[in-house]
Amino acid sequence: MSPAFDHLVPGAIPESARTGAPGTREIVLVTGISGSGKSVALHALEDAGFFCVDNLPPELLPEFLRLESERTVRRVAVAVDVRTAGSLPRLVPLLERLMNEGVKVRSVFLDSSTDTLVRRFSETRRPHPLSKGHLGTDTHRALIEAIELERELLATIRVRSTILDTSQLRPVQ
Repeated sequence: MSPAFDHLVPGAIPESARTGAPGTREIVLVTGISGSGKSVALHALEDAGFFCVDNLPPELLPEFLRLESERTVRRVAVAVDVRTAGSLPRLVPLLERLMNEGVKVRSVFLDSSTDTLVRRFSETRRPHPLSKGHLGTDTHRALIEAIELERELLATIRVRSTILDTSQLRPVQ
């Protein structure tokens, strides 16, 4: 697991969160640029004992946390990304509301250089979620434009998060 997640391993979680003390709710929000390693981070958190959900629409987060609080000792990590672009403007106010209700939110934003992201998308041959509809155009340029658009869409959550640059990291790190 990456040293960036060391503070999230079992011994680092407050006792009240580990024992499921009444009223204690905690969530790790994993977000960031497509191709920066959110899925890899979720797998690392899952290996550390977190219950992980990928691509949960932000509107479902309060109800999901309510349901999870009824279970025994479950640490929760949720990935939110640009695939829910229509919901992104509501994400920051929602997180603020949750924090005001006593939910401990740890937001981690994964980022990489544009060159690294272009290389990763080329290697995997997967399309960027925002590059759909650019068929027949210069795919390299469409990918860069999609990455720039995504940076704009995620800017408000980025400034409220711990930012990890994964440009030089490999999945095993």
